[in-house]
Amino acid sequence: MKKMLMIFAVLAAAVLAVAASGCLGSGDATDPETVASAPVQSMIIYTDGDNVVAQMTVMIMGTHSQSIDKDNITVSIDADKSNVNVIIPTASSSDINTMDIGFEDVIVVLGQKSDFKEDAYYTVTVGGKTDAMNQFGFEIVDGTLYSFRPANIDSVTVAVDGNNITATAVVAIGGGANSIDTANITTAGGFNADSEYDIYIPLITKDGPSTMEMKWGEEQFTIGQLDSMEDGTYAVNVNGYFVSFTIAGGELTINT
Repeated sequence: MKKMLMIFAVLAAAVLAVAASGCLGSGDATDPETVASAPVQSMIIYTDGDNVVAQMTVMIMGTHSQSIDKDNITVSIDADKSNVNVIIPTASSSDINTMDIGFEDVIVVLGQKSDFKEDAYYTVTVGGKTDAMNQFGFEIVDGTLYSFRPANIDSVTVAVDGNNITATAVVAIGGGANSIDTANITTAGGFNADSEYDIYIPLITKDGPSTMEMKWGEEQFTIGQLDSMEDGTYAVNVNGYFVSFTIAGGELTINT
């Protein structure tokens, strides 16, 4: 069975703005383990003048009872760990309906370009949390910012090529400033305990004007050998895009 877990590649226009003076605090960071923060679904990092800005889409539980507490968003820069942590607190007006899930856009000033070292990669976490399929970061090289985020996967095809089992991902790259960060693609190297093979493909974006054409890319991976796979049901996960398949009697069948 194939299913897509939505990963937003392009954010809607931001409707909330957070002033830099109310966001920054590199000296007295709030402990992310003691403050609940709205989970981030997507993020685009860019510069606005001298500021490094993150445009985020965050999830809220209960669109009629919960909202982003924009006055108390905080940002802390940990230079030693090359990490920028953002706390996006939520405000609830009544009991939260966990079945009513919504999304809000927010713009957060992470700091000024001068706050960050040249040629140093910074991860950006929200509430101190990150995972292998939801990584965001940036680096500044010769004064230009390059941001990194999960690539949007258009499709994944699992097939047999001789004895190899391959997974081919079609990547929606976007405009001319975007490209696949091939140097930092990661693969699990094998199936985990849940018979799942995880692949992460990052996208790199050069800050500045970009052409509007839609570019596509393709990455192929060998995920196993048919003659060494036991009969059973398996899955490949590329940036949250799942394809399930079954191996039985030396034959591979895609589950739909």
